[in-house]
Amino acid sequence: MADDKKKKDKEPDMTFFHPDLLEAPKDGSAPYLKGYRCKKCGKLDFPKLSPCPLCWGEDFEMVPLSRKGKLYSFADIYIGQPGMNTPYIVGYIDLPEDIRIFAQLDGEVQTFKCDEDVELTTGPIRMNQDGLPIISYKFKKAN
Repeated sequence: MADDKKKKDKEPDMTFFHPDLLEAPKDGSAPYLKGYRCKKCGKLDFPKLSPCPLCWGEDFEMVPLSRKGKLYSFADIYIGQPGMNTPYIVGYIDLPEDIRIFAQLDGEVQTFKCDEDVELTTGPIRMNQDGLPIISYKFKKAN
C-alpha cells in the first residue's frame, strides 16, 4: 500500500536518451526535435554526432527540425522488452531536412501505411524501474 502511494506522488520520468534530442517548451508551444548543423561543412545530423562525420568539425549550431514527415517504414511489435506495453509500433520517419528518424509511433497496430504523413508528439515510450512512464518523442498520424 505504501509503495502505491509513493508511485502516485512521483512525477513522470522525463528521461530522454540524450539531453539534446527534444525541446518541450514550458510556454506550451509545440515540442520539436533538435538537429545539429556542423558550422564547418554544413552537415545536419540528428542526434548530434561529434566530431562531424564528414569534416571532423566540433562546432555545431542547433536547428529545430520539422515537426512533420513521411513514414518510410514501420513494424508492429507484439513481443517487446521489459517495461514496454505490447503491442506497440516503431518506424523510420523521413523529415524534409533529409534526415531519417527512428521513433515509436503513437496509434493502433495495423493502421499505419508507408508514405503517410506523420507529425511529432510526446508521450510515454516505456516504464522506468519504479513503474512510472518515461516521456519522450513519438510520431502520430498527421491531421
